[in-house]
Amino acid sequence: MTTAETNDLIIEVTQLPVQPGAALRLLWMLDDTGASAADLGRLIDSDPALSTQVLRLANTDFYGLAGKVTSAWRAVTVLGLATLRAVATAAAFDLFAEHGRALPADFWEHSLTTAAAASAIARRVNVLPNDAFSLGLLHDLGTALVCRRAPRQFDALIERVRAEPDTPAVEIERAELGSTHAEVAASALGVMRFPADMVEAIAGHHAAPGVVPSLLGRLLVAADAVALEIDDRPAEVNAPAGVALEALSLPPTAVDAVVAEVRADRAKLASFVP
Repeated sequence: MTTAETNDLIIEVTQLPVQPGAALRLLWMLDDTGASAADLGRLIDSDPALSTQVLRLANTDFYGLAGKVTSAWRAVTVLGLATLRAVATAAAFDLFAEHGRALPADFWEHSLTTAAAASAIARRVNVLPNDAFSLGLLHDLGTALVCRRAPRQFDALIERVRAEPDTPAVEIERAELGSTHAEVAASALGVMRFPADMVEAIAGHHAAPGVVPSLLGRLLVAADAVALEIDDRPAEVNAPAGVALEALSLPPTAVDAVVAEVRADRAKLASFVP
């Protein structure tokens, strides 16, 4: 692809709706430091689909309040603003919709496992777990957007990945799309005005941990590595989980404990996506 074609593709797949729905308005409201939980809750309640997703996540066993969160404003306080922003972003890009082209079969499973892994690792390296959770939840947003909004290119990409199992998928993405799914996700989150450190972390989550400059970025690399190990998927990161944890000054021997914790937390999140 030429640079112009790549830019056109990224613009196409990250384009927001002309008529902003509740999810997009919620993202704008989250930028307003004067908005209260009640204000956010009222906006969420105005959209039944968005309300369902927010309440569904707040009522997972992961937050220890299964079945007890009955109002949107209460869900806001349970989830925290970073996680709420991640859910609103997924909703704004229509990723929860049942209509249209289906997402890759394992998209949400891997996203939730990575979110759980990011949260577990965050507790060990003095990063806010909610910030880390939102990173994990959205780290493969680019894959979902290309799948939904550029299906011809996505199908060609998948066909080539299957035909060339020894070639890293990100190399094939760059050859076919002129960009990687991580870079597409970063562009989308830039449009959504996410904090720069989160955008940078997602853009670099397939880099080797030793060259990732930020703590948040190395955390996401490690979370993805742990999730791939749990999901038993082909390795798509540049370091095994132990090496990625070591880049966070955690002992490689911590892998077993982190994996066990993430398996338990991932099970608690299973009800988020039906």
